[in-house]
Amino acid sequence: MRDRKPRNDAGRSIAPRARLRILLGLVTLSVGLQLVNALLVKLAAATPPPPMLIAGGLLFAVLSLGFVRFFIWSGIYRRYPISLAYPLSAIFFPAVVLMAWAMGEAVGGMQVAGATLVMAGVVLVVTSQPHPDGEPTLPIGD
Repeated sequence: MRDRKPRNDAGRSIAPRARLRILLGLVTLSVGLQLVNALLVKLAAATPPPPMLIAGGLLFAVLSLGFVRFFIWSGIYRRYPISLAYPLSAIFFPAVVLMAWAMGEAVGGMQVAGATLVMAGVVLVVTSQPHPDGEPTLPIGD
């Protein structure tokens, strides 16, 4: 039978709120790196063709950030249920709308409404995970 209490590397039990904070921190870090990737690609597309060395540097940066994100998500999936962790990555979409607005792009009411719906969906998915006894609860721990 599987041990139900998550433990850290030292073997001590981790409180559910601490696990949730860790998960949110890791997902936020990954989404932040994804936003940096999007920004780099946007800036590269908006400028005249750069010299080969600069283009190579941008490509290396984008690929490196993707590589780091791979390891972040590997760690997340090792410690959290995929049905909890992966939906949290949808916070990328509202963040893109916010980033577009910050960059001076026109953001309409429908985009804001869509981003709000995405966030509401994330909250519903994350907070309505089924408990082994059938009661909805946060699936981070008891």
